Amino acid sequence: MLLEKADPLDMATEKTFQTMKDDILTALVNTTRTTGLISNEDLSFQRSLNPKIADALDKQSSRLLTLSQGLVKFAVEGTKLTAPRLSDLESIDDNWRGVVDVIDSLLEKADVCLDEFTGAVQKFASSSQNLELPPALPKKPPSAREYRNQDIPKPQLLFEKVPKNDETTPFKPLLRFKPHAIKPLESEVPSVDNDGNVVAYNHPYQTEIEHYQYPDSVYVQSEPILYPPLETTKATWVDTKEALHSMLGELRNAREIAIDLEHHDAHSYVGLVSLMQISTRDHDWVVDTLQPWRGDLQILNEVFADPKIVKVLHGSYMDIIWLQRDLGLYVVGLFDTFHAAKLLKYPKRSLAYLLARFANFSAEKQYQMADWRIRPLPDPLFNYARSDTHFLLYIYDNLRNEALAKSDPSLPNGDLIGAVLDSSKTESLQRYERSMYDSKYGTGASGWYSMLSRSPRLFSSQQFAVFRAVHQWRDTVAREEDEGLQQTMPKHVIFNIAREMPVTMPTLLGCAHPITPIIRRRAPDLLARIQHSKIEGVAGPEIQDLIPPTEGTRSNSKFSSNKRSSQDTELRKLITGRPETGTSTGLKLGSHPTKYQSLYPHPNTSSAPARLHLSQFWGATLESAADGGSQSVPITQADNLRLALPLPYLTAEVVDAVKPTDIGLQPRSDEAARVEHQYTKRRRSDEDHVFVAKEVGGSRKRRVVGVQEVSDSAAAGNSKEARSGTSSGLVNESQLPHGNTEEEQMVLEQTQRKAEQLVLERLEKESKKRKKLEQINGTADRPQELEEEAVFDYENAPSVLHAGEGRKGKEGEKKSFDPYSKSMDAPHSLKRAKKGQAGKSLTYRS
Repeated sequence: MLLEKADPLDMATEKTFQTMKDDILTALVNTTRTTGLISNEDLSFQRSLNPKIADALDKQSSRLLTLSQGLVKFAVEGTKLTAPRLSDLESIDDNWRGVVDVIDSLLEKADVCLDEFTGAVQKFASSSQNLELPPALPKKPPSAREYRNQDIPKPQLLFEKVPKNDETTPFKPLLRFKPHAIKPLESEVPSVDNDGNVVAYNHPYQTEIEHYQYPDSVYVQSEPILYPPLETTKATWVDTKEALHSMLGELRNAREIAIDLEHHDAHSYVGLVSLMQISTRDHDWVVDTLQPWRGDLQILNEVFADPKIVKVLHGSYMDIIWLQRDLGLYVVGLFDTFHAAKLLKYPKRSLAYLLARFANFSAEKQYQMADWRIRPLPDPLFNYARSDTHFLLYIYDNLRNEALAKSDPSLPNGDLIGAVLDSSKTESLQRYERSMYDSKYGTGASGWYSMLSRSPRLFSSQQFAVFRAVHQWRDTVAREEDEGLQQTMPKHVIFNIAREMPVTMPTLLGCAHPITPIIRRRAPDLLARIQHSKIEGVAGPEIQDLIPPTEGTRSNSKFSSNKRSSQDTELRKLITGRPETGTSTGLKLGSHPTKYQSLYPHPNTSSAPARLHLSQFWGATLESAADGGSQSVPITQADNLRLALPLPYLTAEVVDAVKPTDIGLQPRSDEAARVEHQYTKRRRSDEDHVFVAKEVGGSRKRRVVGVQEVSDSAAAGNSKEARSGTSSGLVNESQLPHGNTEEEQMVLEQTQRKAEQLVLERLEKESKKRKKLEQINGTADRPQELEEEAVFDYENAPSVLHAGEGRKGKEGEKKSFDPYSKSMDAPHSLKRAKKGQAGKSLTYRS
């Protein structure tokens, strides 16, 4: 058997590596042991104890930093990483992230080398060996988050008609020609006011929609037409005029088409229609609506307004508005599947639910919030967009059949298919109107009142002024730069700034996180606005002074009836501390005139109910001294004042202080007069009388003597208070209404007799009880002088503290047991040893 001769080079290399490894391990072990000799907590003590140790520690720290800096520079050679600078301990903390990156790079290289050494991964051979490389792994598709908020140049700047956000005139329809018209476009007359100014433009297709008759196929049940597979269906990307006209030629021959839109509003003030999806039974189109020639898409009105073609949309409320605003398109013959699912009482009404129910298709809704301005459009976004309309016509067939099957016109609200079509017509009749900003009252969808009602806050007058100023600044800047409101300044930043009211730049940037590029660029202007509004807010209105009334201010939006009222209720509850409820006076928050509402009258505020100029309870206390009481005090200020003032005793004198004629009330007649309670506390006539607090507050127990006096007087029949005083509980005859008839007089006399009988019975019981107590105590028939006890003599009284001293026990008397008598006989413990003190020694006695 032949043995192979070992290579001396390999042996030398192996020996060298083993020696280096041993040296490194030895050095690491010694270093670890050295660092463990002294704990980190004791270093400061050692430094203060010996200056030489401090110099040695500083020298070793500098040496270690130099070695670490050299190792880091050596490790980043041949890589894209930059070596962090390690000059002192603070620089390590500041650049620790860079150190971690370098260490991660070293570990990755070590991992690759170990794989190659163990044979898990083979080294790439040289090009001369012509070895085939392993196939590349398929790339993981990007996540939906990567498609959001892309840094893309604004495509609206290239439109033939660049959007303007500062227009205050009513929106004029973009329609240039009107196909399938019953009423010509030239005959449309806008609405004007008394001065001849245009107030609003009519819906161009209002007449056609109101007189529209759906095709007969809508009212007939038929077998649903199954959709073709999504993978085999033809899909076309429309981004040229030629492709647009080709699509239009095929759509003219269809009986039903499905339509959907993709909208982007993150980087546009009003928003942009970025995509439009249209599908027939066997073809899908995705139209690029961001082309500069997007105005030519109005030729699609030849199909969208064609009465012979049914247009199927799901949740078309905003789609109808966006089509009018951006493309000048109007829909005639709409069937909204959302209203069909609603009337059929489905548990869910979203498109994703309908896709899963009828088509067994799971929509990738994570792409719903993607930035649809991306061009070229990625395949995941393209497939998601076309899937919204690819299955919609099959869903329409099933919903239409089910609505027809469950319809019964003979029953009230039984015509389900008719209700679906009526709701769809109502959606088609919507008109787009520009959003006007109301800085004073914050009305409108983008006003400050809408934000405050969704997230109620209790601001002071200064904070409220800053809130309105910052909110207006955000709206103005977003209009100027055509940017979304959230991208300009998030909502929570507005609340943070209003709460903090910063007046310096560092404070402003500290409470404005995340700092958007617009805030950073326009921070000086924003800071000046905050400072100015803070000064004006000192004498400015509060929240409750500018809140619109509950009735009379209603948004036109169909979604604002219940939700808006609930939000208003929460806001009013936060401000007033109680929910708004109807009262006998009819006063409601926002419906009463205040100082600032007189300066800023709300346009929709109805006339406030009449209000008493003088409080029936407080009298003239709440009247303003500055204006002589002519100015009414707001309800919230009055509530605050009531909390600060003590409540007086509510006696008959307080009620009688204000006459009914002083507050605008008619005096009551004697016939309708009620029995009033006229309890008043007995007051002494002399002002310098010495009183005791207990006497003023009233005794806790009854005075028996007083009862006896009253009893005696009642028995004798000579005391008037026994029969008519307040202590007896009788009602004074002057307080009772005078009977004009015999029956009323009899009722009064019977009531008086019963009251007298009850008082006498009570006094008799108390008298018997007192006599019994006297007999038990033996105090009956004793003279008054003997009842008084003798005065206690403190000087001659025996001592209580030293009662046992000097007292001699009797002979044969047993001593009482003392449990502590033997305690002093127990052995004593050693004395506590004294501890030595630094710099002193103890002296011991011999």
